[in-house]
Amino acid sequence: MTKNTLSQITSRTLAVAGCFLTLGFALPAHADVDVQFEGYVADKMNRITAIDRNREDVFRNYRTEGSRGQVDPRDKLNVSYFAGTEWGNERVFPSYDDYNVPDLIKEMMVRGIKEADPDFNGTVQVTIDKLRIKDFSLAVISSSTTQMSGTVKVLDVAGNVTSEHDIWSGIVPEYSASNRYKGRNYAYVGSAVATRVGPIAAEFTEKALETLYPEYDAPGLVIVSSR
Repeated sequence: MTKNTLSQITSRTLAVAGCFLTLGFALPAHADVDVQFEGYVADKMNRITAIDRNREDVFRNYRTEGSRGQVDPRDKLNVSYFAGTEWGNERVFPSYDDYNVPDLIKEMMVRGIKEADPDFNGTVQVTIDKLRIKDFSLAVISSSTTQMSGTVKVLDVAGNVTSEHDIWSGIVPEYSASNRYKGRNYAYVGSAVATRVGPIAAEFTEKALETLYPEYDAPGLVIVSSR
């Protein structure tokens, strides 16, 4: 390709772009979600992710909740039994290598915003200041109940805060008897509610999205019955 040809192509491209701007066409909207943590949640997030990743690895291999020392080889039969189910964490992270807790919360929010408000162009800041999971394998997180709380702040493209909400969520799931669940909610087995981050993340993001978009039915937690 000659320099003159490249110059002509560049000029045409710039002309087309200028035409779109002149006619008032906007660039595609972009929903930027920023997830942060405060206090003990921030201090322990690396450890929280490490514990949850270990359990995620076990679940993907055996379709049962627990550590490697808690599973039985027969649990492998669960893989074929639940072969038709799309699990919550795997909907967000098809590859185990990508799995981490901060991005789980972020991607649940991103997916919801894109569905509820495809033309949104700004930033949503999520700050989590409380995380309790009933039997989580970390003393500072373990509690009598499972819950998550924090704030959700919306900023426009200029960085101005347009809304801010305090969000608290506990566990109020839907249930499915199907072993081939592919619905719009985030599917987990019942025991995950007391040991994993995913179920409460699904509940929290559902509450946050429905606060931002009151007419929107956001995906939340669904418990899939184990055998």
